[in-house]
Amino acid sequence: MSRTSRATGTTTYDEHPSSWFEPSIHSTYLQILTKRTSLPSHSPAGQPRLLSMVDFLPALEALHADENPETGIEFGLAIPATAHGSMGLSGLSSDTLWDAMGTMVRYAPIRNALFSYQCFRRGEAAIIEFRPRMNLGKYEKFMGYTAVLAVYNIYKAISEDAASDATRLLFPWKRPSKASWPQTLSVSDTIFDFDMPFIGIQVPWETAMQPSPSADPDLCERLKMVGENDLTKSTGSTATRVRHLLRQKSTVWPSLQEVADKLAMSKRTIIRKLESENLSYQILLDEARTELACWFLSKSDMPLSEIAEQIGFSDQANFTRSFRRVQGCTPSQYKADCHRASEPS
Repeated sequence: MSRTSRATGTTTYDEHPSSWFEPSIHSTYLQILTKRTSLPSHSPAGQPRLLSMVDFLPALEALHADENPETGIEFGLAIPATAHGSMGLSGLSSDTLWDAMGTMVRYAPIRNALFSYQCFRRGEAAIIEFRPRMNLGKYEKFMGYTAVLAVYNIYKAISEDAASDATRLLFPWKRPSKASWPQTLSVSDTIFDFDMPFIGIQVPWETAMQPSPSADPDLCERLKMVGENDLTKSTGSTATRVRHLLRQKSTVWPSLQEVADKLAMSKRTIIRKLESENLSYQILLDEARTELACWFLSKSDMPLSEIAEQIGFSDQANFTRSFRRVQGCTPSQYKADCHRASEPS
């Protein structure tokens, strides 16, 4: 992916891997994460959907997640099972924890595509393995802790036995020092195993095969239908494909005709397919522009007129109107909130 190098104060927009600009993490998690920071609680641009790692960077930086990755444990535990959508709800209604594990592995990419997931039995243990799909750099530990503890929350909701010391949370890193370990946790630190071959969760096979008290076969089947629909939307919908193209921009945004050509469709077909998803090319373009604007507003001291020019608006007034429509506040308000949050307390 080619990107124009743009100076943004101490950071450049193109210093991160191209994969960090791809939709990967659900906006629900950003809302929960932002509540744990002093950042403005403006809603993410557009409909609830997968956002990119870059969209999460202001919150991660506000939490100093690279310096204190163990805070990811607390964040993961703060994500309720119901926040995982069809992934979590279908897991809760599955017949056994083992059935839930298979269901969660299938639908996890709908909510967190930073990792690939594998569910398997090894001896007398049932295991879910999490493998990073991209180079997460200095945030790998934080994201690994978060992903595992969030799924562990679902385990606990399904089976009381899953909350016992027999369940093991597996990490390939050195055990953190006691000084860096979160002091107030609702789980025992004895269930954490370090220096392991991979990131994962392991429960006794006997626990995994116990009937779930929250099992509801009819509801589970309906939720799986929703999950299959969500999976299709997150991987193969027209909107998803257009969003990927918009995030591969170099110096100018592609026109609708150029998008249609890249997707081997006619303009009329693109318009019709997006309308069936209650979207339009302009809405998706405004989303992408606003996300890029948020980056500049939070990471630079560029004047609004220059940001407007950088993201493709003819003047600052049009930029402000579009930003307010998508983000729910003016660019000036967003910038002031971000700078206020970055000041030492």
